[in-house]
Amino acid sequence: MGRNGAVSRESGTDTRQRRKRRPGGRAERLKRATGASANGSESTRERILACAGRLLAEQGFERASLRMIAKASGITAGAVYKHFESKADLLFEVVKRAVRSIPLFAQDGDGAGDATALPLLAAAYTGPELKMLRQLSIEVHLASTIDGKVNRLLSRSDELAIRRIGELVACAQRAGKLDPKLEPDFVARVFSVFIMGLTHMETLLPRQVGDPAWREFVRDRVARLIGVL
Repeated sequence: MGRNGAVSRESGTDTRQRRKRRPGGRAERLKRATGASANGSESTRERILACAGRLLAEQGFERASLRMIAKASGITAGAVYKHFESKADLLFEVVKRAVRSIPLFAQDGDGAGDATALPLLAAAYTGPELKMLRQLSIEVHLASTIDGKVNRLLSRSDELAIRRIGELVACAQRAGKLDPKLEPDFVARVFSVFIMGLTHMETLLPRQVGDPAWREFVRDRVARLIGVL
């Protein structure tokens, strides 16, 4: 065609070549968009967990509604269900998140998989930094009396935790680190009861929260309780 603005065969070829040279095709753009969406979803989930943790600890399981949690998270109540099936599931995720925040108790943290670290874990529960975890632990047990799903989740979680601790105790006994005469299952259960008692420090022993002498006393008592040699 002529020079007056008409597209020639040569210019069409140039256009196609420029399109080929454009960095990232449709697949790459889709990948980037999907990645951004996934990151946004993860960010929303973390925001929900953070707000839920604060509200559940302050207001309690019954008073902290999903609507309140959603508003604090900057989303709609319906959007919460994209991440959590129910308030019971959300509560348990909040508690698990709080537990994972303790370096000693993290799956890949120092002392993980060693029962001789249990006294240090118990001592950590006396610190002011674990106030929210103590409050949330109490809320889980209170909620289990009024919500069937929370009750089932708590029972399963407790049994799994006790079984895991019992296995760690038995392993440490075989390694000569703990008294072999003690029944591992009983050790695990009494340790769990001891920890549950520490979650009530705000009401029973508020002056001992953060007290170094109390922290050391708890560590020593638990060490004797589980039979550290």
